Amino acid sequence: MMLITTSHRPTRRTRSFGHDLEKVFPNSLYLTRGKKTIQDLLMEAYDRGGYERLLIINVWKGNPLKMTFIKVDPEDWGGYLGYLYLHGIKLQREIGFRNIPPIREEMPFVVTTAKRVGIDHTAFAQVFAELTGGKFVPRGGNKSLQTIADKNNTDVIGVIENYPRGMAVNFYRFDITKERPVGPLILVKIWIMEDGRRWDYKEALGIKPKG
Repeated sequence: MMLITTSHRPTRRTRSFGHDLEKVFPNSLYLTRGKKTIQDLLMEAYDRGGYERLLIINVWKGNPLKMTFIKVDPEDWGGYLGYLYLHGIKLQREIGFRNIPPIREEMPFVVTTAKRVGIDHTAFAQVFAELTGGKFVPRGGNKSLQTIADKNNTDVIGVIENYPRGMAVNFYRFDITKERPVGPLILVKIWIMEDGRRWDYKEALGIKPKG
C-alpha cells in the first residue's frame, strides 16, 4: 500500500497523475499535500495504518519531473528508497480511459517486462518492484501478461517497455480491459537507488554531456 502525494503547489496535470497512480497501485491513496512536511506525511501514512511507501511527485514547468519513494517504517523512519527522473507522462484520459475506479482490495502489484527487452529493462523491473513494494515476476518465454496475472491472483501489472530515450512503465488493469494498457504511461530517463545503483539513458547509449 502506498500514500501518494505531490510537492507543494502542484499543477492540475501533476494532481491528475497522482490520481492515476492511485488507480494502479492496490489499496493506495492519493492525498492532497497542502502545507504538510515530509514528516507530517510520514506520520499520516503511519497513523492511517498499512501504508508501506510514501510517493512524492515533484513538478517542473507544469509537468511531473521526479518520483521520490520513501519507506514508511518506524524502525527506519524516513528511509529514502530511490528516485525516478522522467521525460514525461501520458495520463489515463490521454490514452482513452476515464473514471477507472481504484482497487480497494488486497492483491499483489506485479512488475514484469515486455517481450524482447534488454538486461537493463529487467534490472529496472526489479528496481521498480522494490520502490513500489511490488512483486517482480520474470517474463520468460512467450508467457502472456494474462497468464502472469492469473498465476499471481492479481488484476494489475506494471510492465517495463522499450522507449527510445530511456524506459517506459505502463500499467494493465485486467478487470477493466484485457486488450491494452490503461496507463498512466511513465517515461523514465534516470533511476537512482539510495544504495548506489543507478541507470542513465545517456550513459547507457554513450551520449556525452554537452560541454
